[in-house]
Amino acid sequence: MEKKRGADAAHSGASAYSVKGVLVLLPVLLAVGFVPLIVTAKSYSIELGRFPWFFNTSDSVDLFLYWKGQALLLLAFLMLAGFLFFLSVKEQRHMLWQKSRTLPLACLGLYLILAVLSTIFSAWPDQAFWGSYEQWEGLPVLLAYGILLLYTYCVVDSEAAVKLFVYGLIAGSFVLGLIGAGQFMQMDFFRSEAGQNVMKLFMDGDMEFSFNFSDGWVYSTLYNPNYVGSYAALALPVVVAAAMQQKKKIPPFWVGLAMVDACLLLITLIGSQSVTGCVGVVAGAVFFLAFMLPGFVKTMGRRKIAVGAAGIAVFITLLCVFFPEGIQYGVNKIFHPTRDYHVVASMLSTDRGLEVTTVSDETFYVQLTGNQSSPMTVAGEDGREIPLANNKTDDGSSYYVLKDDRFKDFRLYPKTVTAGKTGYPAVQVSNPDINKMWTIVQFRGEYMVYNAFGKLDELREIPAWGFEKNQHFGDKRGYIWSRTIPLLKDYIFLGCGPNVFTMIFPNDDYVGKTNMNYDGVIVTKPHNMYLQIWAHTGLLSLLAFLVMVIWYLAGSMKLYFNRPLNGLSDRLGLAVMISIFSYLVTGLANDSTVAVAPVFWGLLGLGMAINRKVKKEQSGEAEGNGCK
Repeated sequence: MEKKRGADAAHSGASAYSVKGVLVLLPVLLAVGFVPLIVTAKSYSIELGRFPWFFNTSDSVDLFLYWKGQALLLLAFLMLAGFLFFLSVKEQRHMLWQKSRTLPLACLGLYLILAVLSTIFSAWPDQAFWGSYEQWEGLPVLLAYGILLLYTYCVVDSEAAVKLFVYGLIAGSFVLGLIGAGQFMQMDFFRSEAGQNVMKLFMDGDMEFSFNFSDGWVYSTLYNPNYVGSYAALALPVVVAAAMQQKKKIPPFWVGLAMVDACLLLITLIGSQSVTGCVGVVAGAVFFLAFMLPGFVKTMGRRKIAVGAAGIAVFITLLCVFFPEGIQYGVNKIFHPTRDYHVVASMLSTDRGLEVTTVSDETFYVQLTGNQSSPMTVAGEDGREIPLANNKTDDGSSYYVLKDDRFKDFRLYPKTVTAGKTGYPAVQVSNPDINKMWTIVQFRGEYMVYNAFGKLDELREIPAWGFEKNQHFGDKRGYIWSRTIPLLKDYIFLGCGPNVFTMIFPNDDYVGKTNMNYDGVIVTKPHNMYLQIWAHTGLLSLLAFLVMVIWYLAGSMKLYFNRPLNGLSDRLGLAVMISIFSYLVTGLANDSTVAVAPVFWGLLGLGMAINRKVKKEQSGEAEGNGCK
């Protein structure tokens, strides 16, 4: 009985917090609550124009990522100073390096060390360190993630600190959800004069903005609707848990704000049309039901559970009634992706001419003669000439049809392409049935592609693995993954460097990209967090990351499984575990980004800290005094 009274006293005392405690936790609150909200323009130089597969430009403007990264780095500097002070305190240092916590911290350290080494030995060290086109998650940002986790784990040592963290997340996600809900209702703040003034805050002169997403499509402050899905999967479980707390545990203001916030996040998730986000949220709910429902029922009671289940059922019903197109879109995206209507499998320059291979593994060769009356000849793989039928377009220009049933759907248009000030003979290989075409130029004895940027580039064989007949899977993720997987064998110990996926991905896959209607599109990310980590910092770093998060999830499941969740820390610890699991699910089809990742790393540190606290309470130890 004495032990229980002591624990209750500690529990009560932890509910109060001082100004000092708030200041200690402030960098964490800003990292998870404020950083994702930053949207303002940054003009920067691009050094990728030297590549033939990139735009003819040397400048670009970022709105959503650069300043988020800079703000996080500033906060990380403050947290690093606090963490070093933390290590100088013997009692705190002992708490950090207890045997049970050595493995995840060692894995985090290994992950960050391999990120540093991958940057040092990268073929593109500047981009790996500073960040580059459309991606500003360079080495300092990765290090900031690690600092955020460690600092959060160290300073969240009381129930008051846990509450403060949750309040920061609720406040930030409320603003983000409010902006997203406005976009869903076609009242986009960033299309307003006030919003555009915010975006031009650090820019000199006037700027005009164009929007890639149609009015009503939600991207909030996160740059991409897919990232809205990842954010919702992270924030919703914690926000919902806060909304379900008793008023004596969380003030009524925060409970009410959490309720409204949960609704806004759901609207934002729906408006983003992020199937990945929806899958992550549903996966988290299933995970909760499968492992945690018995203990939750003991705590909340069957009546409250029934009311909650009824509310979810009503919400899903309304969703199906009012947004059937969105439901159908999501189902088709996963289970019935667009069929691959491809005809051309590859094009190569050979001694026999332009080699065109079809998906049926049939090949023909085109030789440009330079003769105006007979500009080309075509031969089969056996060397026999294939007759050509000369036809006229509506404007009177000629095109040729192959008199061979295997290639009857091809059209060959003789062209002249000017490179510099010289005109070169060319042929436009076209298949009008699927509206695909390639312009191939005979340049200095070699057949080269004339791409969407008006540049000549070599034709080469592109390695691919998997998704041969299903490259549209997951909104064309099948194609991106099929080109990414063959690259990974080169990055076992170290990766190519953070943020340089653009340079290693075969953006010169002109046949594959045209087949996917990606002609002129620069692929900057693999659309899979695990492939991204492997490519950027190596397989070993991916294994270290996975061991760290699996250790956390396994420990959380052991701690919360089938037990009454009487305390606030118990319930929020469970919610954070579901958030982390949901985010890891979204990582199967989304990337890590500085727009969302600070929330993940902060929540991971919070989850580890709550688990430590719950274990202390179970053993009757006193709490810390971080925010008391």
